[in-house]
Amino acid sequence: MRLSKRMRRRNVIAAATAMAVSFSLCACGGSQTSAGAGTETQKTEKTETTETKAETAEKLVIQVGHTEADSEDSIHHKMCTLFKQYVAELSDGSIDIEIIPSASLGGERDMVEGMQLGTIEMASTANMVISNFDPAFSILDLPYVYNDYESAYTVLESDELQQLMDKFAEESSVRILAYGQGGFRDVISNKAVTSLDDFNGMKIRVPESDIYLSTFKAMNANPTPLAFNDVFTSLQQGTIDGFEIVPAVVLANGYYEVCSHVSLTRHLYSPNPLMISKSLWSSLTEDQQRIMQEAADKAAAEQRKWEEDQEQNVFDQLKEKGMTIDEDVDVEAMKKACANAGIYDTYRETIGADFYDRVMNLMQK
Repeated sequence: MRLSKRMRRRNVIAAATAMAVSFSLCACGGSQTSAGAGTETQKTEKTETTETKAETAEKLVIQVGHTEADSEDSIHHKMCTLFKQYVAELSDGSIDIEIIPSASLGGERDMVEGMQLGTIEMASTANMVISNFDPAFSILDLPYVYNDYESAYTVLESDELQQLMDKFAEESSVRILAYGQGGFRDVISNKAVTSLDDFNGMKIRVPESDIYLSTFKAMNANPTPLAFNDVFTSLQQGTIDGFEIVPAVVLANGYYEVCSHVSLTRHLYSPNPLMISKSLWSSLTEDQQRIMQEAADKAAAEQRKWEEDQEQNVFDQLKEKGMTIDEDVDVEAMKKACANAGIYDTYRETIGADFYDRVMNLMQK
């Protein structure tokens, strides 16, 4: 086999170096003690280098993406940070979670599709995104169904939802490890939205989700699907009147600069699945899978409690930023409008009547 010019040059240099070292040892008498010590030192250095390389090679690095800023107030970033912490603890540092924030891996739908293809490893997104892949998950996005955290947790921790998650993993190649949360969604704008009439003609940004469109149409608003990254500019330019989201996102992303009111409509509960590509999951050992699942469960439980506990703190900070928190909202009239528009009947069929009824019954117990 012919050697390249670079390799021939390296060989010449190596040979010349060896000759120089040999000549030096001969000239100095080359005592056995000195030579032996030098050899041992070289062996030690070589061993340490080899071990360091081995440790690096053995560490498994997994990326998890989300679309929010890497702020301590960001709900997805909090979930991912806790997950990273627990994975490191449970794996004794052999698995490292690298958090990729700010939609650097793409939008939420992009990341789910990437996990299906195996090009994205993990992501934390809103539940509405996976409802587009399996409409049965819309059970978690229905307006005015979950009146408090307890009723939401009853469903999130149920066997019924776990069966749906298992089915989703088999059919979509994306495995849901656990659910964190964003809390309850409210209307953010420059006016108080406290009655059904306040929605009339209001151009409100919503995610690209049929259930969100249906909800605000039922309340006589003008829902406008828009990429989340365009919301701030659209509010500044007045192309939309407001948007709806969990208040923690308003604080974390500075929307108090362009909006003056948070109206506590609490129209939808926002659970956030932490997901992993099935192809990556299948490549893990049983012990690694156990670590990942346990870390996800611990992170989800802690993130949910954190979100609950910080809810009032978020409102207090938004008030300090100059926002008004509208608490006296006619929620019953809004819920009745959704029912009169046939949303629950429609989605009972879309979700699947049997599954829908079983989940609704859970909250009656």
